[in-house]
Amino acid sequence: MKTARPFRHSASILVFSFYLLLPYFSTASAVDDPFKKLANNLAAESPAGPVNIAVGSFNYENTDLQSPFSSMLRDELEIALGESGKFKVVTRDRLADLQMEGKFQGKGILEPGTGVEKVTIEGVKGIIRGRFYASGDEVTVYAELAWLEGGEVKKARIAIPASQVRAKIWPDPADAAAKPIDGVINPQNVEQSLANVQEIAKDRLAKVPRDFPIEIFTVDGRRAYPEKETVSFRVRSARECHIAVLCHQSDGTTVVLFPNRFSRNTLIPANKAIDIPGTHKSGFEIEIGPPYGSDVVEVIACTQPSELHKALSKYASETNAPAPFQVLTRGMAVKGIDSALAAAKVGSTAALLWSQDSIVISTFPKP
Repeated sequence: MKTARPFRHSASILVFSFYLLLPYFSTASAVDDPFKKLANNLAAESPAGPVNIAVGSFNYENTDLQSPFSSMLRDELEIALGESGKFKVVTRDRLADLQMEGKFQGKGILEPGTGVEKVTIEGVKGIIRGRFYASGDEVTVYAELAWLEGGEVKKARIAIPASQVRAKIWPDPADAAAKPIDGVINPQNVEQSLANVQEIAKDRLAKVPRDFPIEIFTVDGRRAYPEKETVSFRVRSARECHIAVLCHQSDGTTVVLFPNRFSRNTLIPANKAIDIPGTHKSGFEIEIGPPYGSDVVEVIACTQPSELHKALSKYASETNAPAPFQVLTRGMAVKGIDSALAAAKVGSTAALLWSQDSIVISTFPKP
């Protein structure tokens, strides 16, 4: 993720014949369109509609990674679900707004396989999410419709020729034929990205206590972005606390998104969502660029300004216009967090509480 820039009669007979053929073409297109077929399969056992549903994440195999196919699948499925007559799709923007307003907690419900038994979202009855697997010249999509509150899950499966996926992403036939599966259907830099996610989200973040609820999520509700687009993050904490937001990129570097040159105060209020980077100044957007792959964006919070938060705030005051965000080596970031946790243990910790959360963002060259 790049972080600074310095979507007659004979005629009558013909017309009559055309209308006779319309049902055939309509049926054929529904059968040939895999996204309509998948939507119809999900709608088959659903109650009489329309029922409000939202579309969550479609991840690569058993990972948190996404790809251009993830974005395309979600877009096409939203259209097909709306056309099925059974569903009314709650857009991702509306879903993000509900999350910002505190109308539901836990972005995990948008991820496949996550339990939803006790989840309620205002105006949403179910979440559709899933996984995909590419093998040879075929992509298999496993989708699930999880009904909120009750927790019942309906599943559907469909196989799509990889050539059809390529043609959907790259309309030019020559381009489509030349594109490999890796980086198109599969995510960019899969092995490196998986190692990055494992190191940060699975291993090191486990060291930070979670003493109170805090969440980080994207403003637009997406997790996959092509180059040149911008991304913003939103943080909400159940307690007033000091935060640091770090983007651990797949190439081993860490970018400090917050605090930054324009927002150096690390203290945020309780139960009020704040946006990162937090201001619309020229050159201050988070723009997608190389290195492409899957990054882990984490928020680390403490009820008092820890040594980490103090140090990052000091560094932020030293950044300049061409580089509004700090860039650290992975080792520097890890050392800073470990040192802050160690210092807290030997100090007065009676009222010192910590928390953390993270989100995986996948980036790729623009199709």
